[in-house]
Amino acid sequence: MADERFLAQLWATIESRKADLGATESYTRQLLSNPSRIRRKIIEEAYEVNEAHQALEAGRDTKDHVAHEAADLLYHLYVLLSAADVTPAEVYAVLERRHGGPRRQKSGGGGTP
Repeated sequence: MADERFLAQLWATIESRKADLGATESYTRQLLSNPSRIRRKIIEEAYEVNEAHQALEAGRDTKDHVAHEAADLLYHLYVLLSAADVTPAEVYAVLERRHGGPRRQKSGGGGTP
């Protein structure tokens, strides 16, 4: 299942680890118990995505490496969202408000389109 439906499965797995306080060996559970570690991992993974993309543009890397680093970033972002009790649906709703609806006409007031 290599499409966006997997994100729902990933979210369910993260939430199940969050609920299972006895899963101390779980990497996800370890991250959830240490919010500063999650934040550091987000920064690290975002940097690695950036580096892989720069290398790809320079012809020194592959799309596969960018995808690998992006997957790491998405996973860690989902863990951070879970720790903050923010659901993907809440994030999707913000994106939909910003990008999914009809484009607003720019008025003379200088608002954002």
